Amino acid sequence: MTTEDELARALRQLAEAAPETDLLAGVRERRRRRTRRRAQAVAVAAVIAVAGTSTTVTRGGVLATGGGHDAAATASAVEEPRAANPADTPARPVDEVWPQAVFTMPARNADGWKYRPITGISATEVLLSAEPSFEKAGALEVYDTVTRKARVVTRMPSTPGLKEYIHQTATTDGKSVAWFAYGERQDGSMVREIWTVPLSGGEPRLLVTLTGERARIATIALAGEHVVWSDERAVWRLPLAGGEETKLADRLHVIAWPWAGDLAEGPGTADANQTRVVNLETGEIRRIAAAPGAEGLRCGVTWCSGRQRHAGLVQRVDGSGQAAFREAMTPPDAYPVLDRFVRGRGEVYDTATGVSARVDNPGTWSGVGVSAEPSTILYWGTTRSGKPHEYRVLNLAAVPAAQ
Repeated sequence: MTTEDELARALRQLAEAAPETDLLAGVRERRRRRTRRRAQAVAVAAVIAVAGTSTTVTRGGVLATGGGHDAAATASAVEEPRAANPADTPARPVDEVWPQAVFTMPARNADGWKYRPITGISATEVLLSAEPSFEKAGALEVYDTVTRKARVVTRMPSTPGLKEYIHQTATTDGKSVAWFAYGERQDGSMVREIWTVPLSGGEPRLLVTLTGERARIATIALAGEHVVWSDERAVWRLPLAGGEETKLADRLHVIAWPWAGDLAEGPGTADANQTRVVNLETGEIRRIAAAPGAEGLRCGVTWCSGRQRHAGLVQRVDGSGQAAFREAMTPPDAYPVLDRFVRGRGEVYDTATGVSARVDNPGTWSGVGVSAEPSTILYWGTTRSGKPHEYRVLNLAAVPAAQ
């Protein structure tokens, strides 16, 4: 997806400032930015087809339309917007709200390559892309906030004979890493490759090469012993051990495995509202009751984020819990993180506690992690310099559970 915000971010990146964009994707592919996803280690058990406004779920040979698995929201659940912060108090500095989730790390690796955070693997580990040149991933690394050291997971492979080769969106389930890469053949035809490697390290494996319309991958996820991806038309599944891919769903797009939505990111979709969330394992459908005047609504399992009356909006999928939120993000960054946190520009709102945390950023930029799922990472420079030696990082995976 190409938007005015993304163009501004790209220009800042060219000026050597860290961007707030998909940093593994190449400039050629910004029109096909994916929604962020979070992969979980589970297996797929359902095949779902969604077409237009009707939803058909096939499970165990039984064809059902609507029925008990359709958790439709109703307009009666909608509440009037209220302030996101208790008693309208200002957001507190993130270092005070979640001190255990904020840390400082080098901005470059041992080879001098620039780091691009991807997402938090756990409360103490962060997956990183290391780039020897602009948006050219050279390696995947893991930074440990306890030991304050990084280890190399793998050097990034490339395929001979492909030009314009770019490693794109990555995801991890804590055991493996998967990503897709873009390239062109000599005749200009488009190619996508899906790769995987154990998070513990090793040689990456090429799982599948896709061409033609099948090459228009938008997102990727790990689901137990399978890799799952969305293209412009459907969701597909492939065993990590190799084999044939199978279609899981039509006209759905993975958000955070096993959940998918009905809205693909692309030109002209920034103001569109998602209308349903679907569980690709069970067939459960949760219909979204958008608040009046909502725009750009993006939802996870429980929570949604969007815009309303020129301000940010937080609400539950069923329309309840509406809250005004400052400095709203635009899609695809609007998806809630871990179905709990809503990111704003320089602020994070915790739906579990009603608390907002403010990023006191000394510079002029901040970046969002570049994972396929909604990333747990927000990072910024420690000084006003356009070439930081260190990053200050917020890892939402390290925020304690709500008490």
